[in-house]
Amino acid sequence: MKFLMPLILGSLAVLQAGLNRKAAAAWGLGPTVLLNASILCLLALAAWTLGFFSGKAQLSDFRWWYLLPGVCGFALVAGLPVSIQKIGALTTFLLLVTAQLVAGALWDLAAGNGALSWQKIVGAALALCGTWIATR
Repeated sequence: MKFLMPLILGSLAVLQAGLNRKAAAAWGLGPTVLLNASILCLLALAAWTLGFFSGKAQLSDFRWWYLLPGVCGFALVAGLPVSIQKIGALTTFLLLVTAQLVAGALWDLAAGNGALSWQKIVGAALALCGTWIATR
């Protein structure tokens, strides 16, 4: 059950990027990204207003790096459809997952969220090898 959320999110990422690619083919990438951002903003505002999110933002607590997740989200929403168009969905997501494996391991090491066991290292290496094989 604890693995269900990442599996759903991974599937949604593929669905979102594929649908964005189709929308961008009809509308252009700029309007498609703007529509996505607008929907995200409206849903986040509704969820916050309805109390689904807790916390009270205070400007004095603001740090410049709070902007980086939004920049990353923009890059994903704008970049994945372009990548799918150029190299296909399978190759795009194999390379995306490969980068996530490396970045996730580095994040866990830096943040102290978990040691890298030999099982995790071997699993990641097998995934990396699979990506290499599939992209050849």
